[in-house]
Amino acid sequence: MSEECARDELKEFDALIGLASVKEAIERLVMHLVNERSYRAQGAKILPARRHLVFSGPVGVGKRRVARRFGEICARLGALEKGHLVVIDEEVLTAASLNKKVARMREKCEAALDGVLYIKNDAFLPAGILRATGDLRLDAVDVMIEFMLGHRGRIIVVLDARPNQFDYISFHLGLARLFNETIPFAPYDVFELVQILAGKARRLDLDLPEGIECDLFPWIIANMRRGDWRNAREIADLFAKAVGARASRNAPMRNANFGAFDRDDFRQALVAMRSDISTADHSLGVYGTVPRPSLR
Repeated sequence: MSEECARDELKEFDALIGLASVKEAIERLVMHLVNERSYRAQGAKILPARRHLVFSGPVGVGKRRVARRFGEICARLGALEKGHLVVIDEEVLTAASLNKKVARMREKCEAALDGVLYIKNDAFLPAGILRATGDLRLDAVDVMIEFMLGHRGRIIVVLDARPNQFDYISFHLGLARLFNETIPFAPYDVFELVQILAGKARRLDLDLPEGIECDLFPWIIANMRRGDWRNAREIADLFAKAVGARASRNAPMRNANFGAFDRDDFRQALVAMRSDISTADHSLGVYGTVPRPSLR
């Protein structure tokens, strides 16, 4: 497998918006795979490398998507037999009993064999789940460690961590030492988020209405300062609301083709997004405790 062929495999990452440093890191990992394969083809006997990774970044910056595509590339390059993605969420590690928790972890690890095991941030990285429950044995984590050690080269584990959150598990040396690299994911900037929105519109063979930036830029810039800002997920929610507004606007025409987006579709969507944020703030009782930007 030549470097040129490997770079062809990496072209699908070029379609991802932003993430320049992430693309560089993945390219470096892929080139390592190519070199390993070349050495083996020449008769060298080398152990399969551990490629367990920490993806560190905020919500909604494409960590799971990158993990999925990396697994697929590993499969095409022969580093993994399947390259599929198996996700562990909070439910797996907050089971009612230790035995059930261990059984669920073992099932997930077995399902991920020859692929990628992706552990969502809310599963076990927060210190509250690791330390506050009194479960000092960390049985489920020990099962995962055993799997990582016993199936070297047949599984890649990716931890979804918030910035600096990997420190929460560093006390468990048996786990922390197994991860080769932390790849930081930066938040999307305002221009990248608008590109993401435009891409969603293109998938419906539509364009964004002219002048939409005048409505979107102030809303994005103000809200991206929030501690609970979800990057591309916020844009996905906004787009879904705009699609709904477009459908409602054209429903009286009784025409399956609702036509182009109107700027008012997105203005209505922005109003709905503001309402959702306000409702969430009131329900959580955070007014007066967490500063929020003006949404005007």
